Amino acid sequence: MRVAIYVRVSTEEQSQEGYSIAAQKERCSRFVESQEDWEITKIYADPGYSAKNLNRPAIKQLLEDIELHAFDVVVVYRLDRLVRSVLDLHQLLKLFEKNNVKFKSVTEVFDTTTAMGKFFITMVGAMAEWERNNLGERVSFGMEQMTREGKWKGGKAGYGHDYIDGRMVINEREADILRTMYDWYLSGMSDRKIAIRLNDMGILTKSGREWNEPKVRYALINQKNIGNLEYGKRVNKDKNFTVNDIYPPIVDIHTFERANTLRKARVKYHGRQVTSNYIFSGTLVCARCGNKMKGIKAKDRKRYRCRGALYKKCDMPTLSESIIEHNFLKKLKQIDFERYELKEQDLNSDDNKKIKRLHQELDKIKQRRKKWQYAWANGMMPDGDFQDRLKEEQEQEQSIHDQLRKLDYKAPAVINQDIIKMISDAANNWNKLDDMEKKQLIQITIDKIVVDRIQTPHRMDRAEIKEIAFN
Repeated sequence: MRVAIYVRVSTEEQSQEGYSIAAQKERCSRFVESQEDWEITKIYADPGYSAKNLNRPAIKQLLEDIELHAFDVVVVYRLDRLVRSVLDLHQLLKLFEKNNVKFKSVTEVFDTTTAMGKFFITMVGAMAEWERNNLGERVSFGMEQMTREGKWKGGKAGYGHDYIDGRMVINEREADILRTMYDWYLSGMSDRKIAIRLNDMGILTKSGREWNEPKVRYALINQKNIGNLEYGKRVNKDKNFTVNDIYPPIVDIHTFERANTLRKARVKYHGRQVTSNYIFSGTLVCARCGNKMKGIKAKDRKRYRCRGALYKKCDMPTLSESIIEHNFLKKLKQIDFERYELKEQDLNSDDNKKIKRLHQELDKIKQRRKKWQYAWANGMMPDGDFQDRLKEEQEQEQSIHDQLRKLDYKAPAVINQDIIKMISDAANNWNKLDDMEKKQLIQITIDKIVVDRIQTPHRMDRAEIKEIAFN
């Protein structure tokens, strides 16, 4: 067995008998001599170094030599000569095992050359995992606390901001580029196309690398762009929350919400349906067979063809986009949007009155929770009281949701009020929008448009809009 001896002593221990470098070398050498067929090949010494971490010259060299298979076993006088951190020990043991290197402590039952020693090391590994988990919880709790207090929790500042002298400030050059990225996205460009354009222009990310789809997506959905600080976005998602008005905002809330509403609407559409200039792409449905209708170009005109007809399974003729648009707009102006709004008379029944009261209770819980979070974050409420309050509110909230499920509640309002306003405005200002604006509006607000071809002497009336289903 080729043996490497490791010895270490900190400055405070230099004068202590039995801990000196010379004493450790002697004890380890005598132990090696007592073993049959063991031979010392190298001695690694770290005089005057603490074992609080692995940032020591001799231990670094030892780790490099392990990878070179320079020896078969590492011998130390005591375990604490090698490491004091259980995490560091676990890291070393994994490296030893990977390279088939044994480990032996002269004064302790700590020996990977025996079954009992391996069992003991397994227990140490479990301890290391426990310590890592404990450390993770402490770090997570600290970061959560910093977020609640509106403090920057470290890491990269993010594209568009810099962290200077303890505060977040706008990087004007990056912020201008970020605003342009929002304009591109709202004009119909995908994340991939935005990345390609930025790279073509020689514009790099904050870390000096080229852009790609995930990086563009993250840059555009990050709430720091409107001044908000998020916690639990990637990890600890069960504890997700947002603290508003922490960063200086780069874009206005309207632009941010428009872009993210459009992003959600695009999820159900593939690339061409998002970027093409066919305004009904992805939303038009054949009334005869239920298949989607695909945009095609025929004689320099935009037309739509049923996918079923493409395979001879439907007799729906192609339809011109101008005819569909004419009848869609006519249908839109006929819709009484007031019937979609939540009316007071809809809440007259006893059940609905109870439902309204339960929703008011849920709103009150949310408001109380915000106040307690603020009080706890600012040291005005002890941890125990805060946890008790949260538990009580969670139980009450769960009870309310259970009551709502028993009432089999279905909201009378079937269209979001913002969508109602967008559609109403669009009906009155349709001709002022370009094709991409019309398309985005349709994809954001409408789930499907069911259309049929009918016979009529008036060409522009040959498309009948059977149904418009809103998101």
